[in-house]
Amino acid sequence: MRRTGVFLAGFAALFSSCTEEFAVPDETAGGEVVISLSRDGSTSAVPGSRSGVTQAASDAELPDLADFEVEIYNSSGIRLYRDTYAETEGLRIPLNAGEYRLLAQHGDSLGIGFNSVWYAADTVFTVHGQTVEELSAVARMSKVKVAVEYGTNLQLRYSQYHSRVRLDGSASRYLKFEKNEVRAGYMPAGSLGYEFYAMVDGEWMYYPAEPVECRPNDFITFHAEIDTGTGDLTLVTVRVDDSMNVIEKQETIPADAAPKDPPAIALTGFDGNNGYSFIEADGAPLVQADVVAKGGIKSCVLGISSEYLAGLGVPESVDLAAEISPEIAEALRSVGMRWPRDIAGARFANLDFTASSLAVKYDRDASSNFAGTFTLTVTDELDRTASETFSVACREPGALDFSPDEDNAFARRFRGFSAGISEGNPEAISIQYSTDGVDWTAVGPASVSEGTASYADITGLVPGTAYQVRAIYNGNEDYATEPVVLTTETAAQVGNPGFEDNYSVRMYHQSVLWASNSIYRYYFWKSDSEDRWWDTVNDLTTPDPGSSSVWDYRSASGTVPTSDESNTASYHLRTYDGQSSLVTEGHTGTAAEIATVGWGAGNTWTAAGTAPSSRTAGEMFIGTYGSPVDYGKPFPSRPTAVTFWYKYYSYNNETTSPYVEIYADDGSRIGYGSFRIDSTVVNFAKARMDIEYSSLAKGSEITIVFKSTDSSSPATKAVWGDSGALSGYLDSRHIGSILTVDDIELIYE
Repeated sequence: MRRTGVFLAGFAALFSSCTEEFAVPDETAGGEVVISLSRDGSTSAVPGSRSGVTQAASDAELPDLADFEVEIYNSSGIRLYRDTYAETEGLRIPLNAGEYRLLAQHGDSLGIGFNSVWYAADTVFTVHGQTVEELSAVARMSKVKVAVEYGTNLQLRYSQYHSRVRLDGSASRYLKFEKNEVRAGYMPAGSLGYEFYAMVDGEWMYYPAEPVECRPNDFITFHAEIDTGTGDLTLVTVRVDDSMNVIEKQETIPADAAPKDPPAIALTGFDGNNGYSFIEADGAPLVQADVVAKGGIKSCVLGISSEYLAGLGVPESVDLAAEISPEIAEALRSVGMRWPRDIAGARFANLDFTASSLAVKYDRDASSNFAGTFTLTVTDELDRTASETFSVACREPGALDFSPDEDNAFARRFRGFSAGISEGNPEAISIQYSTDGVDWTAVGPASVSEGTASYADITGLVPGTAYQVRAIYNGNEDYATEPVVLTTETAAQVGNPGFEDNYSVRMYHQSVLWASNSIYRYYFWKSDSEDRWWDTVNDLTTPDPGSSSVWDYRSASGTVPTSDESNTASYHLRTYDGQSSLVTEGHTGTAAEIATVGWGAGNTWTAAGTAPSSRTAGEMFIGTYGSPVDYGKPFPSRPTAVTFWYKYYSYNNETTSPYVEIYADDGSRIGYGSFRIDSTVVNFAKARMDIEYSSLAKGSEITIVFKSTDSSSPATKAVWGDSGALSGYLDSRHIGSILTVDDIELIYE
């Protein structure tokens, strides 16, 4: 059996604050420990007023060892064992080999009082494999023991006096020694400050001394005496530290250094008449009564004259420094009053009304709203008083200004709401919307400028639905505008979005001995329908070819459905110009191929080729071709964006920018979006044109425009065919950039 002897020289450091390093327990090797605990009774001495003099304490102060709590922790801070010493004594406790910490204690480690003794033993020990360790630990008093002695002159001079020993300058953690107190008290280690209180000429004064730093197991006596000649207070501090060294300090506090200021109350946030009125959600940044009581607060009585608070069961006066019933405290807090939890003994306190504007709502139908006249009376420990009367009242909010209009209602969102209030906080105005007038959804402002609250778009609405809309102040139903019904727009789509509806008209035909050819003009609606959305410039590029020859290089449609493949520009380039990547296809079904073409009645073609008299970008748009072109069709909705699928063949590095425009009733453009295509795209890709609106005006018309190129002077390439004279005159063509589009969709978000 291995024996380990340990004598603790003063205090028990808490496990979590220890800086010692532990060896990690070895789980493969086991051992045991037997704990033997004793206490050091000699530590119960109380220092006297002179160095080297002590006063023995009675054995009654020493706790019974059997009542000690014993704990063992491993190197990770995990508690492995906990029991009383009565159950632990002589017990073999199995532990893995390694280092551990023993903590044995009795009493209250944090309390302050004449009976708040705390004994502790705290040590590190090692367990070896296959060995029984005998661990001896000594528990000592681990607080600071404090006593106060009054000199003869002081006792003769004053009839009313007492002392306080304050821990770390705390307002509430102190031990009070009355003039006849002879017992020693116990306090946690730290900075202990001595204060002497005396009644001088009918007025309480106190003399604070410099704090003394004390450690666990220190014993300290404050000996206070009066110099009969000067009236100064002489304080001799005798401290016996944990090594039993005696340290003596003498301090003289002049009589005129004693604080004489009575309590004082200062109001912040009140007007010149000590009044403060507020509108809910619109209060001052700081409203409070600040209390300074250098002698410590004995009572802090709030006199209350308030019909509203009386209705909540609040009495006419409440001592905030005393224990307040939960019901009364809750009633005061319900109107936004706030005060420190521990006022008694404190030197500083406040009664705060800053939160009142957030806690109180004005009730238009109530017999009384929150208002009151309050008198705050503070009495310090020297029985000096200060009093201040003030009033607090909640007043009615002003009128709301909110004028929603049908223009604010898009298909899936409300846009452009703003609101104001004649008196109140615009930041507290919410916009609420509902389909039934019962369940409301609220949205707060995104910004406030010059008294006006502005709101971000309210999204997630259902198209074609009637909504009730109102403004409400601070969620107060008494201050909400009358609901206005706004109906969201339908999520309408343009006609023939996939260009499946189309037909052609043979404009010109010629048959000669060696060949025949026809010129077709294409239209993108049903031949028997008046529902016509899309038009082209095919009328322009398919003139009468003139002369006696119907050749493609004289007259050709620039916009052709991909379902009529042999007449598409892509087919011609793939077949006769080696452009194998130009596949004629739609994204789903039929697409519209929009190509730049060269044309002109009377154009000629020779073996060396020829330049056309005219070159025109292919164009497809919502509207009607004519002179002038009429862009747009009636359309009542305002979409968020337009998407479409496209392929692009860029000739001569040309680019194109499809665009969408929304027009109001007066013909002004209110919405615009575009998408730039600046290179060849072989496979179908999806494009999105987000529409930016410059006005909240209702939409009246829409147009979407697709062109083969943005160039004002588009380029073309002369591509021979294979039909007719010299193998190619008949179907030779002038072809430039090609844009193929399909599956147009209007997006509503």
